[in-house]
Amino acid sequence: MQNFLGDFECALDSKGRLMIPAKFRHLVPEGTGGLYVITRGKENCLNLYPLNEWNEVVVARLHELPPGPEKRQFIRFFSRQSRTLNLDKTGRIAVPPGFLELIGNPKRVVVVGVLNYMEIWAPEDYEKIGREGDDAFRNGNLEI
Repeated sequence: MQNFLGDFECALDSKGRLMIPAKFRHLVPEGTGGLYVITRGKENCLNLYPLNEWNEVVVARLHELPPGPEKRQFIRFFSRQSRTLNLDKTGRIAVPPGFLELIGNPKRVVVVGVLNYMEIWAPEDYEKIGREGDDAFRNGNLEI
């Protein structure tokens, strides 16, 4: 399992390509073939999984759901709202325009390590969620 930690502000080029931070690229096993899966996040962000983590976490959880309409809805959601992306030779992925629209078509993004996957945020949304997280940490009862 990867341990993506930290955050990095990155520019998107005119074609919507994002350079994956080198620190994160080096954590992805070579056996993934440079494949990632991008999907909508719960908050106003995008989730980016190395293919191996996508299969081990998301796909495995979907298969474990009990049969029925809710399982089918989740599978349809992730099938419709996810895309496989290739890492190019220079370490970039081309983020599909529809995904960039979901986060407000920013020119710059913040790529955040979230242990086994990455989140992609518009900087202003990341700043806001960061403040909320700081408050929750200081005021909450959860300790590690």
